[in-house]
Amino acid sequence: MNFIVWIESLLHALDVGALIESLRNYRKRTWNIDPTEIIKQMLIGKGRLDLTPPQLSRMITHQEAGLHLIDLRESHKYREKHITHAVSKPIDNFLKEIYEGKYPLAPPLQKIILVCDTGQLSKFAASLMTEEGFTRVYSLKGGMRRWNRWEGMARKAFFARFEKIRAFGEVKCC
Repeated sequence: MNFIVWIESLLHALDVGALIESLRNYRKRTWNIDPTEIIKQMLIGKGRLDLTPPQLSRMITHQEAGLHLIDLRESHKYREKHITHAVSKPIDNFLKEIYEGKYPLAPPLQKIILVCDTGQLSKFAASLMTEEGFTRVYSLKGGMRRWNRWEGMARKAFFARFEKIRAFGEVKCC
C-alpha cells in the first residue's frame, strides 16, 4: 500500500492540469476579493492542515467521530461524483455564510474537511475559516482530481490482492 501512496503522490506532483483548471475556475468567479489575497491565503495561510487522499480515506474507513466533509464545488459537479457523506455547499455561498457569521462555530472536537476540484479553493476557504475562529479545519490536497485518482488506484490494488488470494484457494466463494 505504501508503494501506491508514493505513486499517487508522484502523479499529484506532476499534475500541471490542476493548476490550469484552478486558474480557469478562478476566472469564472465574481468575488470581490483581491487575487493577491487569495494567493497569499493559499501559500502562507495559517491554521489549516492539508490532508492527502490516503489520510482522508483512512479517516472515513475508521468512521472517526466529528468528521464533517464539505464539498465546495458547484452543485452539478457534486451530483456527478462526490465523496461519501460530503455535504454540498458551493464556494460562493459558503464564503458568504462565513463572512456574515451565519456558519456556526464547530465544536472543539469536530473536524471540518473542505474539498474542491483541485485543492486550491479549499486551501483558501480553510485559511479564511481559521482567521474567523474555526479550529481543526482541513483541506483535501489536490481536491477531487487527486481523490478520484487515489480511489481508482486503491480499488485496483484491493481487487488485485483479492484475486491473488483467491487464485491460491485461501478464499472460497459460494
